[in-house]
Amino acid sequence: MWRNQIYIDHCAMEGLSSAGNIQGSPEDALVAIFKSKSIDHLLKWVDDFVFFCIPNNFSAMTHMDSPFQYSYGLVAILAITELLGVPWNPVDVKGQDFQSVVPYVGFIWSLDKHTVSLSCKKCLKYATKVAAFLVTINEKATHKECQSLHGMLQHITFIY
Repeated sequence: MWRNQIYIDHCAMEGLSSAGNIQGSPEDALVAIFKSKSIDHLLKWVDDFVFFCIPNNFSAMTHMDSPFQYSYGLVAILAITELLGVPWNPVDVKGQDFQSVVPYVGFIWSLDKHTVSLSCKKCLKYATKVAAFLVTINEKATHKECQSLHGMLQHITFIY
């Protein structure tokens, strides 16, 4: 915005250059809200979140199943975001309740094994996309097809 007018720069290769980093802005505010509620063990990439539940102390096992105590859980996270109307995917579709193997940004992160791998679904999707691109190698690929393949390969490389 300049002099009460909005100008859009539409000449960027991957969208509006004047809207850079706008995708994650509402989520950045949500991170600040979580941190104000002492939920600060989390990662965010644009609109993908992963939360870590770290024990706050070790207590002797009495009637509890676990010797660990935690200051928050999934119920607390959902209670905060429900008041704000945050549109989460259903946990049973795209999420989990604090496991040692975590799906995040299309990859499977094993915290116990210290490994990361591409999910079977993403692997098949990406392999199909590369194969389809290679079939058209004797033809001209569109700019959009090249950008899509390039972005996908960048994503995999970045995580790797």
